[in-house]
Amino acid sequence: MVVTLDTAGQERFRTITTAYYRGAMGIMLVYDITNEKSFENIKNWIRNIEEHASSDVERMILGNKCDMNDKRQVSKERGEKLAIDYGIKFLETSAKSSLNVEESFFTLGRDIMTRLNRKINDNSPPGGGGPVKITENRSKKSSFFRCSLF
Repeated sequence: MVVTLDTAGQERFRTITTAYYRGAMGIMLVYDITNEKSFENIKNWIRNIEEHASSDVERMILGNKCDMNDKRQVSKERGEKLAIDYGIKFLETSAKSSLNVEESFFTLGRDIMTRLNRKINDNSPPGGGGPVKITENRSKKSSFFRCSLF
């Protein structure tokens, strides 16, 4: 299940969202590339996440509205540097044109699944095998009957 909470960076949501951090497996931090203040707030959100979320939560920073390059206030390089400084993945997106929106969700989801699979494998007893792959096996039914008489 994916729960998306859009607080639009508003301060009044800061206390509400801490309850959502507990048990979260992935968090996307989105700023508006045409709004310097929204970018600066990302650092506050990261600190909040570090304080309230589990230490292994997957995180991603998204610079949104990259379709509005003429109004850009935050360079892509600054977004990338912030992500590198915190060890977080980074993408620029455009919700309006759908650029990298799907990619960001797939990337975060894949990273969560990779972490969960690693945990499962790490917790498996030695020689206990790994994850089980279930496939459907459809056997063809015979078109004749065998009969034995005794």
